[in-house]
Amino acid sequence: MSKSFLFLAVLCLSSLVNGQCVNPKQRPEIRSLSPEQRARFFKALDQLRNNGELDRLSKLHVDNADTIHGHPVFLAFHRLFVNDFAAALNKVDPGLPVPYWDWSLDATNPISSEVFTSDYFGGNGAGPDNCIQNGPFSNWKMNVDSPHCLARKFNNGDTISPFWPPEALLSMQKTCSQYGALSSGIENGCHGAVHLGISGDMSTMFAPNDPFFFMHHGMVDKLWYDWQLMEPNTRFQLYDNVNYNDAAVSANDPIPGYPNTRVGDVLDPRNGLCYVYVDSGSRAATKRLMEEVDRQSLQRNAMSANGSPASMGTNGITPATAASAGAGAAGNPASMTGNPQSMPPAAPSDMPNLQLQQQQQQIADARGVNPASAAIAAAANAAGNGVPTAQSTAQLNDMTSQVSRLSGNDNTRAAASAALHGQQINFLQNTILNGLSGNRGVDIASSILGRHHRFLRRYVSNFERRSDSEVKGLGLDDILTGLASGLLGKDGLVGHLLQGVGHVVEVLPQGLGETLKAVGSIADNVTTDVFNILKLPKVDMSKVPEKERQIPYVAKLPDWWYQRNNLNATYANQLHDQIHEMIDGYNKIPGYVSPAVAYYAAKKYGGAN
Repeated sequence: MSKSFLFLAVLCLSSLVNGQCVNPKQRPEIRSLSPEQRARFFKALDQLRNNGELDRLSKLHVDNADTIHGHPVFLAFHRLFVNDFAAALNKVDPGLPVPYWDWSLDATNPISSEVFTSDYFGGNGAGPDNCIQNGPFSNWKMNVDSPHCLARKFNNGDTISPFWPPEALLSMQKTCSQYGALSSGIENGCHGAVHLGISGDMSTMFAPNDPFFFMHHGMVDKLWYDWQLMEPNTRFQLYDNVNYNDAAVSANDPIPGYPNTRVGDVLDPRNGLCYVYVDSGSRAATKRLMEEVDRQSLQRNAMSANGSPASMGTNGITPATAASAGAGAAGNPASMTGNPQSMPPAAPSDMPNLQLQQQQQQIADARGVNPASAAIAAAANAAGNGVPTAQSTAQLNDMTSQVSRLSGNDNTRAAASAALHGQQINFLQNTILNGLSGNRGVDIASSILGRHHRFLRRYVSNFERRSDSEVKGLGLDDILTGLASGLLGKDGLVGHLLQGVGHVVEVLPQGLGETLKAVGSIADNVTTDVFNILKLPKVDMSKVPEKERQIPYVAKLPDWWYQRNNLNATYANQLHDQIHEMIDGYNKIPGYVSPAVAYYAAKKYGGAN
């Protein structure tokens, strides 16, 4: 048994009974530790530096750098790596809580966070070698990659550029339905901003020298864990190569640096690794705000579809419909702020067939949907147990017209299908069909249309418009066959994807800016809920300077970061632009207070500790 594997066994020993985790260890946010627990934690960290364990971990990270970054194993490796660190800590101090740092609370003004004070991790470096000057790690001497002091060099002089706000993190979690999409979004987006914001050792492959590394990657692991909890029946088994250029991957693949451990061994931390995370309040507060945004957006769209006036008053809703709108949005993973093309919540799967058919017929009558589009909507609905709305059915209607040009008659469809290689078919199924689970049938179809419409039109022009008789009865299989020629044909969309033009599987919601325009304002009781969830004193935000009430933009990362980490700079820049669109949308909502803004304001103006 390897030394590192032994550490993992030691960590779980007290929580395992007959190989089953019965009492998982809780990982709290660093600021929730008591002063005594925090002192124990820093003392244990110093022991890891003195006994060589920190050197071992840093070297392991350096030795495997090329295989653990820019590849699907990114999240799985770092989950196991942080657990290895936790095992080492518990070996020197059994029972010590192993915390994480929820940097989303500090996103708007990181340098103002208490974690950069002497009571926590200390601040910036100074001098020619940028050695840390204060806090428990001041003048630490490190050995990896070569002898040096532990260094920090904040990326904006004496300050740190903003991190991804909590709204972006939750939107990413709600949009992604596949492991690879989430992993690539984290790796190309929020992950690097923290590393480069702190910089010094943190911007190198020996970043584990700085204890901030493990606090940061604890948060990264929590993002994955929270995403898994959103659909626990399936996501604790998911592992794929979506949005990566790697060959097919498997849960049976060994994790680099840990030859005795397979990816499947770490997919569910509640069992084998035996731990869970305790939320800081940031995610819960963000969910409260997004539910309100969804409620107002859904109500606005419903009123528009019924021909009602678009104007709805200060809260964007009417009293008669507020309750039903709120019930439909709350807690639904398919809500508008987190899914492609702003799709509505799905109907209960036990809805009577007659009621479902009546809703579909009403939509078809209202929009003049042709028979082919109605069949497609029904197929997507059956796959996802969702109810197509006027918006989604109109998009599917448009999609039918495009597919009819691509697919042609039966002979050309058959020829196109036969020409497709088996691997291409698998690719198409993985990127589209897999998304049909979990009430996403309509979402996936509209996502393809909304995100890749311009690409489809490029190939549509090469086909004649077909008559209604030729497209009558088109179903989901025909859609896939027709799309295959445009997506997978010579010089098709997939070729563009591989060149970094875009990705089939979205990481952030498309059209969110339009969704946010439907929000009238955020009522004061919602803002009060945000402060209460965060356990902060309420601040009169009208007295806070406007600039400090706004969510700030996130800085672009340098190209060398993407090259060093095997990442796609084009893709990362797309995410960056989407984040800015999202930030603009939230900043324009009257009364909106981001949890990150609330945390900053409470510390500065409300006397929060």
